Order: sequence, then structure tokens, then C-alpha cells
Amino acid sequence: MKCLHPFLNGWVPVLAINARCNNDVKLLTNSRATTNLSFYITTYQTKKQGKHYNLSAMLTKGLAYHNARTPYLEDLCNQQRLLLFHLVHTINCKQELAAPMVMSYLMGWGDTYRSHHYTPIYWSSFVRKLSATHPTLSTQASNENARWVCCIFIDRQQC
Repeated sequence: MKCLHPFLNGWVPVLAINARCNNDVKLLTNSRATTNLSFYITTYQTKKQGKHYNLSAMLTKGLAYHNARTPYLEDLCNQQRLLLFHLVHTINCKQELAAPMVMSYLMGWGDTYRSHHYTPIYWSSFVRKLSATHPTLSTQASNENARWVCCIFIDRQQC
């Protein structure tokens, strides 16, 4: 990837401290890239399914279709079971479902899909272990910006 802004550092200390991860940052001014980004975000956030149905009208229509009774279905328990079965199938046949969502449900994998499992690493535990291992290091609170600063003592002089 080519760096188009040579005087802009891609590392942002505020994000690294608060989000506890490094994020690359790119300066977007009034350009085609800004327009494309705005269009992408807006389109992604406001996307809809291909067909949008009124759920109550769909259930009513499905119920009317399946409500034709036959003599062998007069048992009340069986009617209620079939009613729920028909309503669920009416919703499912009119609603678009993504294949990963269906497979996740069928396999019992839960509501979310993740390709990686992350473990948080906290800076304070790293500094504590570093201070315990190397006693020449000291952690001091900086009063100006109220964050932890790691300083090295050289010849017993405080930095």
C-alpha cells in the first residue's frame, strides 16, 4: 500500500491507549475517497432485505390459507400445534435468510459468527510484570495528562 500523505503518522496514541489496539488512520479531505466512504457507510447501514413484507398481513394470509379444516384435524391440541407450524412456515417462506445464519442455527453455534477469538491484553499487567522483572524501571503517574508513563532511571536520576 502506498503512503500518499508522507507527513501523517498512521499510529494514533489516543486510539492505542483507549482502545488498547493499534489502528491505521488515513486523512480524508473533500475528495472522491470521502464521497465513496460516505456512500459505502450509508448504503451498508441502511440496507434492506430484497422484499419487505408486512408481517401481520403475511400471517393473516397464511392463516386463511391453512385454516381449511378437515375432519381428522378436529383435535384442539393438534390444531394449535399445526397453527404454530403453519405460521412459522409462512414467515420462513417469505423471509430471506442468509446461508451462514441458517447453518449457524442448525449446527447450534449461537447468534454470532467469529473467525478469530481474541484475548484482551491490558497494558497495566504488562507494566507490572516488566517492573517486577526489571527493578530499574519505574511507573510514575503524570499529573499533566493523568495517564501512566513508563520512565527509565539512569544513574538514579529521574527522567
